[in-house]
Amino acid sequence: MQQVTITAGTAGHVLFVLPSGATVKSGEALCRIQPYEQNDTIAASRSNRISKSALRSLQTALNLQARVVVIRQNKVKALKKLLDEGAATTADLTEAQEQLLSAESSADQSKAALERLAAQTSVLPQVTEASRAPFTGQVIRPLVYPGQWVSHDTPILTLLSHSQPWIEAFLSPKDIRYAHPGTPATIIFSNGQHIPGVVMSVSAEASRLPPQFSVFSSTRGNTLRIKLRLKHPLQLHDVVKDMPVKVNFQAWP
Repeated sequence: MQQVTITAGTAGHVLFVLPSGATVKSGEALCRIQPYEQNDTIAASRSNRISKSALRSLQTALNLQARVVVIRQNKVKALKKLLDEGAATTADLTEAQEQLLSAESSADQSKAALERLAAQTSVLPQVTEASRAPFTGQVIRPLVYPGQWVSHDTPILTLLSHSQPWIEAFLSPKDIRYAHPGTPATIIFSNGQHIPGVVMSVSAEASRLPPQFSVFSSTRGNTLRIKLRLKHPLQLHDVVKDMPVKVNFQAWP
């Protein structure tokens, strides 16, 4: 069966990874990572820090400007009273009113800037990267856990395809005449189930039987690798990677 190990693709901390047995469609997220050394992440983090610092500075400035406005308002009130009593001039009052207008204008501008910056800060996105399934399949096992730091090439999980599986058989070179491409065969599962198959290809060179299968075969020395396809689809629960099966060829003596 087609099986791949998916890597992180970016350095960072794992936020989420699918559990063993989860099924996914092609393109769906398998794992989400908060990037560690990535330009947009650093930019977002730096922007967030700058925005918070700017917010504090603007808020402080606005508080001071509000106090100045109050002082200017009190001065205008006092000068109006003094003008009525003949202790101040119209020029004094006009100058105080202009100073009040300037203070109010500065305070309004700071308030507007503060509101704009607060709105920008509130919508700063959290940057994440998602590793996605290259095909429809099932998670065999996750290889990382949430919170773990990973590099870009760290394996994060093993994914098994739901596409039609194939059978690999290992045949002694002396018996190659029984397994030409197109030769019918019968695949026998450990539970006794028989499913017809047909030879797709025969390897062009002989090699040693893989050690994980040597306990299931009496063949010694080099073998030829035969690839067969199933003529009928299997149920998903019958598909187990590396499960040993028997292959009987139609012309077997």
